[in-house]
Amino acid sequence: MTQLTGQCHCGAVQVVLELVYPPSILPLRACQCGFCRAHGAATTSHPESHLHIEAAPGALSHYRFGRRAVDFLICRTCGVYVASTIEADGERLATLNVNGVGIQDFAGRTPEPADYDHETDDERLVRRQARWMPLILVETQPSA
Repeated sequence: MTQLTGQCHCGAVQVVLELVYPPSILPLRACQCGFCRAHGAATTSHPESHLHIEAAPGALSHYRFGRRAVDFLICRTCGVYVASTIEADGERLATLNVNGVGIQDFAGRTPEPADYDHETDDERLVRRQARWMPLILVETQPSA
């Protein structure tokens, strides 16, 4: 298993992406919604991969818009959009903004534009459950 690491601009949010496949074959998407375009997001996920996010207490803001079904994790200090998450069937799933956390293994690739406006809520949930990866989110205590 390959582990890729990254962080938000200020370092308050750390990520570890555990991959079973090389990053070169993972999808890289550019959602066409206003939020993702404004943040220059390029996201990836794979259901056999795992995402670990570790943040200082209070470092993450959870933002919802539109249908209010997804939590967009944003660093409160530097404003970086880190990941999108949902809870489905008792499991937390996510897609990672590799641009936001500086994972260079995806650099040089052009993300595929993705427009989800035509999907119903049920179709969105099914797609996310099929494509997104398990997430472990930990808010750590600062070391003394």
